[in-house]
Amino acid sequence: MKKNIFLILIVLLAGCTTTKNNEQSFSKMSKEEFLEKPFGFEENIKNFSTFTEPEFKTQKLLRRNSHYPEKTDTIYKFYFRKSEIFFYKTHTGKEFLLAGKIMNKQVYLVNNIHVGLAKNDFTNRFSTEFEFTGDSIQMIGEGTKYTFIFKKDKLYRINIDNYFD
Repeated sequence: MKKNIFLILIVLLAGCTTTKNNEQSFSKMSKEEFLEKPFGFEENIKNFSTFTEPEFKTQKLLRRNSHYPEKTDTIYKFYFRKSEIFFYKTHTGKEFLLAGKIMNKQVYLVNNIHVGLAKNDFTNRFSTEFEFTGDSIQMIGEGTKYTFIFKKDKLYRINIDNYFD
């Protein structure tokens, strides 16, 4: 009897220690702070490959440079289920976050922002007041635009649109 209780206790303790806590701490930030590092690290291909969870699959696409047709640039597509992030790497080695759509709750931005987050919790992550256009919020910075789309008061989708020449 004592052995059975001891075994049950060990199983319960082992189960408790393997439970992962997905809650992360956050502090209010401005729109500008968010747009500076939305993923919480410098946006480049190496960092995105290293620091993001879940692990994204990668696909490389070659593109002829529009200014120098003899040169080839590379577009890196990172994807996980319904989410995609695109990086553009020029023939000179410069890298830019080009575009993306995030539709999976496993993909986190800085300040624990993720799909499935309640609208009220989302706005509480920022010191900036937002104006909703329908069920979406846009954060626009120099060469970048993040659109947060809500359905039933939950974050449903994040669109990323960046521009460079």
